[in-house]
Amino acid sequence: MVKLIDNNKAVEISINEWDDESKQYGYDWAADFFEVGSLRQVPNLSDYTDADLAELGLPPRAVIQLDDVVEPSGRIIDGIGTFGCDDDGYLVNDVDYCIEQANDMVAGIGDFAVDGPQPNQVVDVTELDRSAYPATL
Repeated sequence: MVKLIDNNKAVEISINEWDDESKQYGYDWAADFFEVGSLRQVPNLSDYTDADLAELGLPPRAVIQLDDVVEPSGRIIDGIGTFGCDDDGYLVNDVDYCIEQANDMVAGIGDFAVDGPQPNQVVDVTELDRSAYPATL
């Protein structure tokens, strides 16, 4: 699964192919589809100053540990991570557009019309709590 984050939404998305022979889904190839190697990762907060954190909508370093996450209610959750790791997510301009592209690939429409429908492909999207990530990316 790949986490994609824009300024309004965060999702976890997977793309799998059904294998009729083994009667199960193959490996998740969403990272390949979205070419995550070319995307910016959610920033690592370890070296951010208090001013940097404030711009991201987070409290100053004295208030939180860098591995804490602050909920919208102001409650601090300990130990979530400092971000900047592969599984923390990737920044995109428009999450909905990315989802649309994946669904177009399965349907064989739009940019993917030449390949035709891919009925054995399945796109699974789970919406995540956007507030768990820095406010402005």
